[in-house]
Amino acid sequence: MKIMIVFIGLLTILAGVLPFFEGFGVVPFSGPVYSGIIILIGIIALGYAIKAFGLWVSQKFIVSVLALLIILGGIVPFLVSMKLISSTVPSSGPVYSGIIILIGIIAVLYGAKQL
Repeated sequence: MKIMIVFIGLLTILAGVLPFFEGFGVVPFSGPVYSGIIILIGIIALGYAIKAFGLWVSQKFIVSVLALLIILGGIVPFLVSMKLISSTVPSSGPVYSGIIILIGIIAVLYGAKQL
């Protein structure tokens, strides 16, 4: 079951890499569709953390924190676009993508360590 953490991490890395290709016109992900995908990945991770019987309490906590960070990564672009938070918060571009990728790498490394 801990392979699911690695899978969620890989999905998160993919979600962070997609905006790089958008600049080349290869992948048309942006706006609410992109944010929705990231939020969905986070919800899946959070659901896994809550329902997984094979995880210890500390593992559930770490996976829950990762899931909440992923969800936040999907909500931030929406909040910036609605001008509810400052536009200085990275919500697109290489910094934002790098943050999402870093969260995914942490999830993959953590999940691989648990196998």
